[in-house]
Amino acid sequence: MHQGDTEGFASEVLQCSTRVLECERSNIWIFNEDQSEMYCLMAYDQLTGDMSKMDPLSGVELPNYFSHLKRNEIIVSENAKKEPMNAELLEDYLIPYNIGGMIDIPIRSEGKMIGVVCFEHVGKTHLWSIEEQKFCQSVAQLITLTLETNQKKALQEQLEQIIKQKEILIQEINHRVKNNLAVIMSLLNLQKHNAKDAYHERLFDEIKDKVYTMSLIQEQLHTSENIDSINLEDFLRNLVQNLNHSYGQGKNIHIQMDLDVVPVDVSKAIPCGLIANEILTNSFKYAFSNHHEPVLNIHLSQRSGDCVLEFKDNGPGFDPKVDHPGMGMDLISDLSGQIDGDLQMTTQNGVSVSLTFPC
Repeated sequence: MHQGDTEGFASEVLQCSTRVLECERSNIWIFNEDQSEMYCLMAYDQLTGDMSKMDPLSGVELPNYFSHLKRNEIIVSENAKKEPMNAELLEDYLIPYNIGGMIDIPIRSEGKMIGVVCFEHVGKTHLWSIEEQKFCQSVAQLITLTLETNQKKALQEQLEQIIKQKEILIQEINHRVKNNLAVIMSLLNLQKHNAKDAYHERLFDEIKDKVYTMSLIQEQLHTSENIDSINLEDFLRNLVQNLNHSYGQGKNIHIQMDLDVVPVDVSKAIPCGLIANEILTNSFKYAFSNHHEPVLNIHLSQRSGDCVLEFKDNGPGFDPKVDHPGMGMDLISDLSGQIDGDLQMTTQNGVSVSLTFPC
């Protein structure tokens, strides 16, 4: 019963209950979805010891009998052959099997009648006592538990299969996105060689950095079991390593990172990553050009459900009132708004940027 083995349990319960009731036949019938037909889950004949399945019963052929069953009540027949409600069963069932006393007990699930369990005496009538009727109801309840367990098990297996298919699909999508980003970076590299001056070469490099930033996030999603968030700590370490390799050659920048493990929702990961890329790129490109002891501090923590990301360099700073082409300040501000972030910046004695946003 606990395994949801309906046929195995039906066989056992019919044998035991038929023996206890001292009757000769018993069977379990289950309605289809619209209750227009019943199929036989199991039928037991104690005289022969046979366990079998009988042909389905149709509501079209037995409208009166089905009508009585659908009332969701116990049908007690002391003499089954003489009961008007059983008239449609007379020629094809009651006479051939010589059924005398018969009782039909509704099988209910979630308030709905889903079938019936029948106990039958062969060759004699029978007055069904209250105790016997209660016993039959208990048997019906056990059958209900088994059927519900079977249904839950089938739904669980179906759900597990759907989840497995979704995981495979998501992995495939992540893999394709990752490959597409790699193709885009390759195309940018090819086009960079056609640039006519250093200015346009720098533009290609900046676009490549942004694409690389998105590819880092995609890489985490591809390799992680968690598909709805990324580890911002790992992302920042990889990003800093790449930018230092691209822009920090010969500058000997002392990079200090104090990073907590902070999971960030994937919907905010890319805007946050692009913000980090812009801020760090500005520091690598502009803060340490003529600096003997360059220092870059990066701090990441989580406070009351908010992510706090801080960057600080010891460069010369800049005047925020003066336009600085190429520094991406508008992009940083726009991306901060996308993730409901609070962006604070000071530009004296180096640049210090603090970004707080919901994780």
